[in-house]
Amino acid sequence: MKITSEKIKEIAQDLEAGMKVYLNRETLEIKPILDWEDISDNEIWDEEVEDILKEWSSYLVISKMESQVAFRVMEEFADSVDDEVFREGLIKILNRKSPFANFKAEVESSPYRQNWFDFRLKKYEDYVRDQLEIENFSID
Repeated sequence: MKITSEKIKEIAQDLEAGMKVYLNRETLEIKPILDWEDISDNEIWDEEVEDILKEWSSYLVISKMESQVAFRVMEEFADSVDDEVFREGLIKILNRKSPFANFKAEVESSPYRQNWFDFRLKKYEDYVRDQLEIENFSID
């Protein structure tokens, strides 16, 4: 079976939303589960994860980008901005303390908010494709 671009986009959106995605290797069904490494009360997801482990003999877990990769995505976005003043502001933010939170705050209150969302989603789709190719999935 081949994984479609729509399925890749769905996985990317789930990852952006803070989920960990379980992909059934046989049926290509996906189950997004809140990434319990990011939350203190993970018991609500234990039953769901247990069901996945019982029902699926073969699955792939796709997790969010590691922080170094996510940081590079922010750098690439900053470099792609045409507005020199805004670009320089983002670069300064990335070189200071708490770059993730400050970058998010700066971008979300700017006219480049949608550009950032589109850029990040595209990078997440590329990330998912890379993960799937490593695992020898066919991509449509």
